[in-house]
Amino acid sequence: MKIELDLKLLEEIELDANDYIALYLIWRKGYGYFEHISLNPDWGKLQQDGWIVLDLLDAITTYRVTDKFTDLFDCNFDAMFTELVATYPMKVASPTRGIRILHAKDPGSKSNLKAKKKYRKIVNNKKHKHKEIMLLLQKQLLVDQENLGYLQNLETWINNHTWEKYEEIDINDAKGTTKQRNTRLL
Repeated sequence: MKIELDLKLLEEIELDANDYIALYLIWRKGYGYFEHISLNPDWGKLQQDGWIVLDLLDAITTYRVTDKFTDLFDCNFDAMFTELVATYPMKVASPTRGIRILHAKDPGSKSNLKAKKKYRKIVNNKKHKHKEIMLLLQKQLLVDQENLGYLQNLETWINNHTWEKYEEIDINDAKGTTKQRNTRLL
């Protein structure tokens, strides 16, 4: 079994790696792995925080993960892609070429198919990854609101992981500098 740890996600949901792995193994019914690795999850805290519930079946105590945990992974990809297409500008006014179309209006259209396939590989049905990308897209649109004419088409934006360029940008600092060109001395 392969378990990926997204440290940013763990920090956001306030779980340590030990508790996260235990929850993941319960969710994926990987009970046999508990014998091979040393985990010491705080079951009481996990139950108190709503990550698990206690099931009493035939005098055997077992834990079941709640929707709070499964919602991090189980999601409707089509709804996520529809949200991306609705948020990403469909057309922009280019200073040199007039109106440019960045993607088709219908998320299910054939012209959006490549972008959809690529986005599926990136997001991989992880709602938290989609939320992160959407927040960074919102940040990009706010920071570049004066220069949207230079925005990439949707497929290129996804292929280049352009949202990653906006991770470290502080919106408050960037608002006043959108009209200025950033240069540096060499």
